[in-house]
Amino acid sequence: MSATASAQILTSASRDDKPGLSTMAFISDSVTLSRVSADLFSMTLGKANIREGSIDAALAIGEWPRDLDLLIVDLASAADPIADAAALKTAVPGGCIVIGVGRINDVALFRDLIAVGFNDYLALPFAEGAMSRAVDRALELRQRSGNGVMPGQSPLKDAAPRTLSVIGARGGVGATTVAVAIAAMLGTRLKEEVLLIDFDLHYGSLMLALDLEAIDALREALDQPDRIDALFIQQVAQKKSEYLYAIGAEEAPTNGFQARPHAAGDFLRSIHRRFRWVVADVPRGDPAIQRQIIEASTDILLVTDLSLPGVRDAMRLQQLVHDVAPSAKLYIATGGAIDARRSAVKVADVERTLKHKVDCQIP
Repeated sequence: MSATASAQILTSASRDDKPGLSTMAFISDSVTLSRVSADLFSMTLGKANIREGSIDAALAIGEWPRDLDLLIVDLASAADPIADAAALKTAVPGGCIVIGVGRINDVALFRDLIAVGFNDYLALPFAEGAMSRAVDRALELRQRSGNGVMPGQSPLKDAAPRTLSVIGARGGVGATTVAVAIAAMLGTRLKEEVLLIDFDLHYGSLMLALDLEAIDALREALDQPDRIDALFIQQVAQKKSEYLYAIGAEEAPTNGFQARPHAAGDFLRSIHRRFRWVVADVPRGDPAIQRQIIEASTDILLVTDLSLPGVRDAMRLQQLVHDVAPSAKLYIATGGAIDARRSAVKVADVERTLKHKVDCQIP
């Protein structure tokens, strides 16, 4: 049996033994609303959250359900449907299928919507059963591409947010490079959007490394994380690839910044409404923000070089992790410009000093 045939069977059969697609819909006219409700009844087991409204109402949602499988939005009243669609796609969970409906029957509009991440577009009025067929097509395409979302099996469902912090014990050990590589790998492996954050507001190099634009809004977000909504994230998260986004700043050296208590943790909680995986490039020169990020982390990668100062500072940072984030998973890596074959400090010395195995050696 072919992979395509298997996917078709699994997609259709799953309606009988899965809890149903977690679905929301925003439809502005009553006729279409009734048709969508009828079309999706078996897929959602009659539990779809279907509301009267347009894409404007969807954009006003502050926090989307992390287990959302399917979203249907009415674009009929949108002044700029492509811009609104792009903003909405950035706001919803990465594994969510998004289908638009509207009165414009234009192939150019369809192609533009697909380009910003929509899965399909149906022109009004559409026939009975058209919506369920569109959802089936989107599910089958996901299965074929290895990025499948089976009914009731969203990749984000019941998955806790993860914050991986990458800390360099010394400058030049390659922490930023490692953070970028890990974030890109996570996105590709998980088929899930990952956000990279450079918390060095003044001298961070992450955005330069990715050839992306640094913005001033990161400082504002740390000051007022409660103001972070879908529109804010859409504006400040720079897209590098299909699954990789990044945020970074270039504050002037004269612009001092004193993080308020719990600023980083509050900021990360707000960001996790949109991104399940966050990779943080943690600054060494700001102990206050460094401590806050570590406290909010679920996973921590400590990168040191094979030098006495590097091992000393790695030991101090390891103690900080044990003190403020005892439940976080700690990983140790060695890197930097020092040749391991010629260094007086060996990997075994690092492991003995830190009482922790070296999980990775970066050439």
